Amino acid sequence: MTEHENETARVHCPILPGMASRYPPVVLWICALVFLGTAIVFTVMPQDMFAPLGLTVPDGAPLTELRAVYGGLELAIAVFLLFCARRGGVALELGLLLSFLSFSGLAAYRGIGMGIDGPQVPLMSALLVSEAAGAMFALSGLLVRARGSSNG
Repeated sequence: MTEHENETARVHCPILPGMASRYPPVVLWICALVFLGTAIVFTVMPQDMFAPLGLTVPDGAPLTELRAVYGGLELAIAVFLLFCARRGGVALELGLLLSFLSFSGLAAYRGIGMGIDGPQVPLMSALLVSEAAGAMFALSGLLVRARGSSNG
């Protein structure tokens, strides 16, 4: 391959032709749905969500706090991501960046916690893998978007 062909191969999206413009918004919609689903589940049944981790959440203020953080904050992220997906343009990039940073932060601090706190329940490892996969998925959308933007 010539240098120009190598450069072209690196710039073009490895997915089907014509999908490069549709891939980033689809990634963002999926990320938004993950956050929305998490918000709904933690709002409706927060005690059930913490039980597999060995946590018993008492009624009252502790339960309200968990609903606020795991329900309210996740819902706010989901709504923002949906807004970005619908708006397009630079908003799409910002939504993908927030998705990447959110999933990365969750995975990083879960990993740090697992390293500091020792052996964990199997669910903790599954969550770590899911969050890392979410981060890579969001990053793939961001990279495809950036490459598409640089190609004009």
